[in-house]
Amino acid sequence: MNLRNQSLIYRQGEPCSAVYCVLRGYVKLTRLNRGGGGGIVALLKAGDWFGALDGAAVSAESAVAKGAVQLRRLEPAALRASADDSAAVIASLARRQRLLEQRLEALLFMDVRARLAAVLLDLTEICGQHCRHGHEIDVRLTHQELAELSGVSRPVVTATLNRWRSEKLVAYTREYICIEQRSVFAKLLD
Repeated sequence: MNLRNQSLIYRQGEPCSAVYCVLRGYVKLTRLNRGGGGGIVALLKAGDWFGALDGAAVSAESAVAKGAVQLRRLEPAALRASADDSAAVIASLARRQRLLEQRLEALLFMDVRARLAAVLLDLTEICGQHCRHGHEIDVRLTHQELAELSGVSRPVVTATLNRWRSEKLVAYTREYICIEQRSVFAKLLD
């Protein structure tokens, strides 16, 4: 499957009987609460699996293409029949569990600046690459999306990024974010 930016793959609360693997691009998993609020549960990259992995009748989250995306779609029976695909799913879910545990620990034990720094460092690992300035995050994320990932408000993300930009720790435009001094961000997590 080839999808455009913001294409809906499936919606929370609706049937989802397929399993998907991200081949190229990024997929954003979001979840709404009963009050209509919610946020990003995960940002998936190439090699990550999602969809009807647990056999539930309805999906627990929505999946949306973040940029141009290429997916592989399988029926659960085909996944169970392939030992290689099953092992890849287990590895993908283990990585996602580790990231969710880190996000939970950040919410419980870190201040706002450290939580945002942790998210930016995680993003350099998930969807980053070295650039001439430092580490560029190569998926376009809004301040609201960064707020959802870090558990802070959008105005706090904007103010913090502006402060970090004036301190020459980050550079950013609407198209990218570049961590110029990764070691400073790592020290915020200590």
